[in-house]
Amino acid sequence: MKKLLSAALAICLVLSLSVPASAAQNSLDNFQKTAEYTGGFTDVPESYWAAPSVKTCFEYGLMKGATATTFNPDGVLSVAEALVMADRVHEVFTTGGSTLTNGSPWYQPYVDYAVAQGIIAGGDFTDYTAKVTRAEMAYIFYNALPASALPAINNVLALPDVDETTPHAAEIFALYDAGILSGSDIYGTCKPDATITRAESAAIIARVAIAGSRKSVTLLEDWEWSDNVVLALPQDAQAGEDGMGVFFNAGMAILSSVQDDAYRGISVTALPSETLNSLLTEIYKNSGLTFSDSASTAVNFGAIAAYRTTGTLTADNGISLKCVSYFYITGDSMEMIALLSDDDALLTAMVNSVRISSSSVSVKL
Repeated sequence: MKKLLSAALAICLVLSLSVPASAAQNSLDNFQKTAEYTGGFTDVPESYWAAPSVKTCFEYGLMKGATATTFNPDGVLSVAEALVMADRVHEVFTTGGSTLTNGSPWYQPYVDYAVAQGIIAGGDFTDYTAKVTRAEMAYIFYNALPASALPAINNVLALPDVDETTPHAAEIFALYDAGILSGSDIYGTCKPDATITRAESAAIIARVAIAGSRKSVTLLEDWEWSDNVVLALPQDAQAGEDGMGVFFNAGMAILSSVQDDAYRGISVTALPSETLNSLLTEIYKNSGLTFSDSASTAVNFGAIAAYRTTGTLTADNGISLKCVSYFYITGDSMEMIALLSDDDALLTAMVNSVRISSSSVSVKL
């Protein structure tokens, strides 16, 4: 056993001596700051949505400005420019530095490197000056690093505009799972055929290179609860056996309906909000739950008047979930939709996406 341990230690020592201390082979740790960004790009104000990504890309040497003082965030990226970024990431990851320079035409060395390193295949593109699509960008960036450097932190089951027939669908889904792509809305819409701006590219390439900037996301999909109620719920949502509830990792949704001919012609907002809060408190109490911090606001779904009530539900075991409920009357039915989650961003996205009779809620949470 001692001989085996000694041999193993000797092998580890030899391997460690074969790599310079300043740069590891095939490591995300090779991405280090090489400059300090002090807000030098006049077209990227501090309040701009991509300002943090532009700063990261500049400081880590992942992207350069269009000029010394401008970044051109709205500029549309070409295939050649995408390869420059991917090559830079691949080279730094594998060797610790970037050495490629322009040739004739200017992009040829980057094309040659990308083909040689398997980032793209020869013949993938016929015009390197053409605008790169978002699907092509996913293909190029995914191949800039080995799969081991892009572990899944999400579990994206579907995208509204990407399926098995979409070019580079496998790479697109892999980047969503890795937290590199998150889409343009709560459903994760990808727009695979659209072009991509330099600002959008900065956000993506920063996440490719800097693992700490990758995003955990919970994408939603439409859930048709009834003929006139559509909710946006997490992709892992599953209906309960009673048919009234839908459950998912971060919470649940509940739908209840009480019919009484006395409701006809009445708007729920005719009730004082205090009465509604008391009613809710009593309902949840009967289920062994404590409803606290309740507050009701009148909102509208088109012609349907409703109350939106926010609060916190706490079970006997101490577990608490934030709760947002909608009450409204249609015909002879008083309806309640309750959305519960311990994830504030997810709850807000679900609440703001409630649709009744094709109308979204008029007031956002």
